Amino acid sequence: RAAPGMECTFTKSNTGQCKRPYDWSDLSSHGEELTVSEQDLNFFFAPVKRTDTFGDLEKFDMWGPSKKQKTDDSKDDLPNTSHSSSSDEFVVPASEDCSSTVTATDTVISDQKTSQDDNKADSDLPIPQFEDSVKDFNVGDSPEDIRYNVEQKFLLEMPDDFFDFWDFCSQINKEKPEEALAKAGLTLVGPYDVLTGKLKSLKSRKISSYVCHWRYFYDPPEFMTVIAGDENEYHIGYYRDDPFSLPGFVASMSSIKPGNIKPLGENIFAGVCSYLTQRMKEENPFKKVPLQRLYKEIELFAKKKNYSLEAVTQGMKKRNKQVVAKTFHGAGIVVPLHGDVGYREIPETPANLRKMFQKVVNAKTDDERRKHFDDIQELITNVQFAYDEGDFGMGLELGLNLFTFGSELFHKPIYHVLGVGYDLLGREPYIDILQAHLKNRRRGSNVSILEVI
Repeated sequence: RAAPGMECTFTKSNTGQCKRPYDWSDLSSHGEELTVSEQDLNFFFAPVKRTDTFGDLEKFDMWGPSKKQKTDDSKDDLPNTSHSSSSDEFVVPASEDCSSTVTATDTVISDQKTSQDDNKADSDLPIPQFEDSVKDFNVGDSPEDIRYNVEQKFLLEMPDDFFDFWDFCSQINKEKPEEALAKAGLTLVGPYDVLTGKLKSLKSRKISSYVCHWRYFYDPPEFMTVIAGDENEYHIGYYRDDPFSLPGFVASMSSIKPGNIKPLGENIFAGVCSYLTQRMKEENPFKKVPLQRLYKEIELFAKKKNYSLEAVTQGMKKRNKQVVAKTFHGAGIVVPLHGDVGYREIPETPANLRKMFQKVVNAKTDDERRKHFDDIQELITNVQFAYDEGDFGMGLELGLNLFTFGSELFHKPIYHVLGVGYDLLGREPYIDILQAHLKNRRRGSNVSILEVI
């Protein structure tokens, strides 16, 4: 099976005429024919995509197979993170934050103290077991073309500015381009590690390992981290609504406002310049000088390449007008609309949704938790009706809100609700990314697979 978005017809010479939504060579416009060898296409081959994988949401069972929350911090219970492990599965290290649930920003938290008995009872409550239905798969041999190589491992096509920024960093630091922004507290990560060659040392070639490389706890499938900061889990990445389209903008996330996505510009040059502008306002005059010098170097290179450094461009404004719902992370969602079909509102305000989710998290008994989840189950049933009638945006909004809320308790409904939504919208790569992330969702700043495999 060729990559989604490619139409290939093999001839006797084992070559194909392939049309893609976007051009990866030096073609001058979209839609032109690109001839590639069968060998170049092999890395795209993957198991046949899922059909009826997620089941009926009306009959969705939140409380199927479950596991107990861990309360013992002993090393015997920690996952094996040894580099010498014979398994090629992605092994997740112990979380820096040992709590199994996280409340979202602006969530009302009770000030009342709970007794030790209450804490013990809460820790013994079952967590709905997330069971993946889509099987993991190994990627093939790495293509020589660097653009194909990145997409093979991260399932998403990277824009020109991604590669041009690498060229810029190579001019600043020829030995280690990924450290060219070190004076600003930034490091190139994620898909840039394909260009550095760091990912060649991995023994595992599971797609789940690659797509989780530098994927932070609150990063939704639409967000791909490419630059990591040195504090507060700050990171910069590309945001795109559709996995088969180029990114709509570059944004940042951090632990200061967990789950919040802050747009910085239309390309990586604008994103880093926005970051530097803010840093220069906060630093003293002595530390500000190297930041100013770096800003000018980026500005000069960007102008030569005709990249806009505006924080908000016309393209970003156009997308904002297409947003049908803001969502908890603030970036909003965009879905195809056909008249009044494509999206319907969730019959709850964002504030009420947070309270609804928090009640499930705060429940002290299994029965209480089931009772509070009934309200969420009703919303999931409404999502099923919306899916049946073509309003795919409702499920996308609810699923992303559950994801951004940040509790492990909701991983199972997140996968089912978002999985169906992505499938119906034709955004299949996000299903693979979501599944891998929910199985290996880590807190803290240590989110490189190079540290655990």
